[in-house]
Amino acid sequence: ASRILPLDSSVDFSNVPDNRVTMITGKNQMVFWKGCNVTLYEIDNEGREHITPFIDVPDGQMVVKSGEKLYITLGKIKEEF
Repeated sequence: ASRILPLDSSVDFSNVPDNRVTMITGKNQMVFWKGCNVTLYEIDNEGREHITPFIDVPDGQMVVKSGEKLYITLGKIKEEF
């Protein structure tokens, strides 16, 4: 979770529809979120899944690497490939 960055204030969410539930599959893209509940799913080197809820991070951004997923509810989301 140390890879979470503060949300870039220049990101424009005005044309982004409200999110209900989204599962984002990592393709090394930057994901921006605002007003969301976010949980990171990642697989370790031994094939075990680790689930990390981002507590108190309603706004943020991070690169979602291949093999990872972000489960996001509510708020607004943007992806940049």
